[in-house]
Amino acid sequence: MKASVFLLSLLMLAGCSKKDPEPAFFVSATIDGKSWTANEPNSQNTNAAAVISQNLVVVVASQNVDKTVTSVGLVFPKAITLNQAIAIDPAKNIALAYSLTQTEGYSADPAKGGKGTMTITRFDEANSLVEGTFSGEAIHNKNGSRVTITNGRFRSAIYSLTVTTPTPGKR
Repeated sequence: MKASVFLLSLLMLAGCSKKDPEPAFFVSATIDGKSWTANEPNSQNTNAAAVISQNLVVVVASQNVDKTVTSVGLVFPKAITLNQAIAIDPAKNIALAYSLTQTEGYSADPAKGGKGTMTITRFDEANSLVEGTFSGEAIHNKNGSRVTITNGRFRSAIYSLTVTTPTPGKR
């Protein structure tokens, strides 16, 4: 009996797969049904970075797939209410963007037909950490096409210096 329990335990363990640990700092989302995960290091050698400028928090991350870099950016006021879904509205300094190049991309701006929400779950300026979730429907700035952004999540260090991120576009 002990041998059967042991064998069954081994088989169950063998069926378990190891999941890569989540990095300390990340941005991820599903964009039009495809997984998007930041994987392009910035000048601080992290895949996500946040800075505070003029009382706004700016979070930016980039992904490089097949030598094409895309970026996701979020902006929100430093004095945002935690754990409350806030509507994306660039007129109120709350923005979500998905950039394809330096001049082309998508914005969840309701003034252009987009929509979305973000929830900041942690903003700890003393320990330089910000995290939250986001989703929305973003409109292309040139042709008006739409992308759906779901399952957006981020965690980033807040840097007190200039952070250089990779430029979106073909390499």
